[in-house]
Amino acid sequence: MSANAKQAAVSTDLDTSETSDTKNSIAPAVAATDIAEYRPHEEQIVRLETSYAKLVVDCSTSEGLANAKEVRVDIRDVRYALANTTKTALVPYQQKVKEAQARVNQVKEFGEALKDRVLAIEAPVDEAIKAEEKRIADAKAERERIEAERVEAIRAKITRFSSVAAAYASRSAADVANVLLNVKESVILPEEYAEFEAEGTIARDNAIEQLETLHRSAVEREEAAAKLAAQQKELDELRQKQRIADENAEKERQRIAAEDRQRIADQQAELNRQREQLQRDQDAQRLKDEQNQRDQEELARLRAQAAAPAPIIAAVAPLIEEKVEVAPINTPAIAAELDDVTTTAPPVEDIVEVVALGFDVSVDTARAWLRAIRF
Repeated sequence: MSANAKQAAVSTDLDTSETSDTKNSIAPAVAATDIAEYRPHEEQIVRLETSYAKLVVDCSTSEGLANAKEVRVDIRDVRYALANTTKTALVPYQQKVKEAQARVNQVKEFGEALKDRVLAIEAPVDEAIKAEEKRIADAKAERERIEAERVEAIRAKITRFSSVAAAYASRSAADVANVLLNVKESVILPEEYAEFEAEGTIARDNAIEQLETLHRSAVEREEAAAKLAAQQKELDELRQKQRIADENAEKERQRIAAEDRQRIADQQAELNRQREQLQRDQDAQRLKDEQNQRDQEELARLRAQAAAPAPIIAAVAPLIEEKVEVAPINTPAIAAELDDVTTTAPPVEDIVEVVALGFDVSVDTARAWLRAIRF
């Protein structure tokens, strides 16, 4: 297909929004070049730019796809021809470049050879100079090292004076006294301290002053600690004595409590015994009182009968006399029996106290109770 036919085939695919004036206004720009081999290709490129610069490719249809492939073939033909022309046009220049590079290498090699000849003359002189410079630098470095070590040694001595007080801040008074003596015996020699003699003297004097203060503080601290230890020992002894006294007091309290419990138990037992005895005595007395009451009633009845008029029937008198003889009222016997009970009974105050303890009442209340039951 010719170029005119291709252009007619794809003209329908151009953007319809463009006016005919816009299309006609595109004027191909021909680039000027002094390379004759590229001039035909420039004309082809101008043709491609004019024909396809604003081409809209529609590959959605088979016809559009075929047209697009034809356009691509047309463009590639120009590109392939341009590549072949470039290879052909570069051949003479590449040969010249190779020749120039060979000359460059030749110049470099010749220059290096001349340089080696010059270096052969320069090297001994340069080595001698560098050796001397190295010797001078080494000697200077050695002197600086020796000087640094000397200064460092002097600084270390001065630092020991400055830090000795802090190092012995928590030591004993004896240790501080020993190091204080050593510092006082130290001598600041001019040949040893040189330009640091004044600084060393000041550091030594300050160390002596600080150590003396530290020694006084250590002595006071140890005296206070010894006093505190003595007080603590005394306190421990007092606590031990108090503990022993408390233990003895506790034992005594327990003994007294046991005795009190035993005494109370004995008193309670005695009280129970006395209460039982009192109950028995009261029961016996009650029986006696009942018997006495019956006797009194019988006596009153007999007296009433005796005071009554004599009965008509004489036979009644023997019966009365017989009955009186059968149940006589022996008042002296009753009194004697009461006297026996009174003489064998415990003292009245003991009975009152037993009753008061047994019933947990006052002595006056117990005495009133006993009075209430007396005959």
